[in-house]
Amino acid sequence: MNLFRERAYRRLWAGQAVAQVGDYVFSTTLMRGMATTLLRDRPYAPAASSAALVISAAVSVLVAPIAGVFVDRWDKVRVALTADLLRFGVGVVFVGLPFLVGVAPLWCVLGIAGVLATAQVVASVFFDPARFVIVADVVAADQRGQAASMTQASTAVAVILGPSLGAIVFVQVGPALSFAINAVTFLVSYAAIRSVPKVATATEVSPPRARSFGRELVEPLRAIASVPMLRMLLVTGVVVMLGAGALNSLDVYFVAENLRAGPQWYGLISGAFGGGLLAGAVVAGLVGGRIGYRRLFAGSLIVGGLVYLVYSRLSAPEPALVAIAAYGFAAGCVESSLTPLVLGAARRELLARVLSAFGPAFRLASIVSIGGAAWLVSLVRPGQTISVAGIGFNRIELVFTAAAALLVAGGSYAAMARSDDRVVVPR
Repeated sequence: MNLFRERAYRRLWAGQAVAQVGDYVFSTTLMRGMATTLLRDRPYAPAASSAALVISAAVSVLVAPIAGVFVDRWDKVRVALTADLLRFGVGVVFVGLPFLVGVAPLWCVLGIAGVLATAQVVASVFFDPARFVIVADVVAADQRGQAASMTQASTAVAVILGPSLGAIVFVQVGPALSFAINAVTFLVSYAAIRSVPKVATATEVSPPRARSFGRELVEPLRAIASVPMLRMLLVTGVVVMLGAGALNSLDVYFVAENLRAGPQWYGLISGAFGGGLLAGAVVAGLVGGRIGYRRLFAGSLIVGGLVYLVYSRLSAPEPALVAIAAYGFAAGCVESSLTPLVLGAARRELLARVLSAFGPAFRLASIVSIGGAAWLVSLVRPGQTISVAGIGFNRIELVFTAAAALLVAGGSYAAMARSDDRVVVPR
């Protein structure tokens, strides 16, 4: 059955796809506004921008486990609708922020932006697992792989479209319109969820349980430890993110130092990655159910790591476009395989908390990867060569090679680790 013919899922997917574009428009506008307007010509601008990303990640890591407990307790539809209204309200306030620049002190503008961005992160931490469970309730078990593929495809389109749209609007009109676009996308998401009557009966509130908050907080950790599939996915995800974060933080330097290409090539390479991500998501939806999502997950990680290794040794931008597109294809297959594997292994009443344990773990690993890669690169001068086992590496190649090895190691572990779909959670 074609999942896109199902009206309930089609509306949920469309609402989230629009909101994802809005997210990238917002993040592009906020980072560009800090760099070119608020903190222009200030020497601490890069540090301030990095600090904003770290604070956002830290808030997500700290709030997510708590949010997971409440999302599992509460009605998922109400949680998602409330979170969308909160994000819309924050977005509306953001529209007025640019008009304070030059009127209010800089510290005041930055402080307001920080509070608003934190509120939006907190609302998203509640929204994301709630929406995940809603979609799992609406979609039949044999169609969850296709649903994951479609979600990943919309994410890839947002990666390609959102930053470009945000940059164009920022330059041609100004940040206020970009913030307004972001706010409106949350209303679209709200309307999509509210318009699906099937969800209302599928996500009824569970009867109250006589359990302490502390026990509910640690219960997903016991589930992950006792269910082989969940344990494998968590360990693999952490290992992979320890390597994948390096590409995000160093690729701009790789383009300049290794590929010896101008800044326009960085945009082309980002677009090639997004195109590969989209293609991988589509293919995963077509073949995942036939070959098995675990096999696709592990195989794509290994192939992605090997392609990443090839990419790290290139010295011209043209073949790099092909390699990064192939890497994006593998990443799309990996992301699209993760959802059906989690849904097949986690009990529904624990689903939000399991997701809220996975997210912070992956994000922490990514932060360690980004920070570690930046530190290692700073220890080596540009153009300096380091010999390892008789092979010469410059500073970016060395980090990218280590990252590729982590991807291959993660895929190998996923292929060999004992895991199945049985859900055996101690009570």
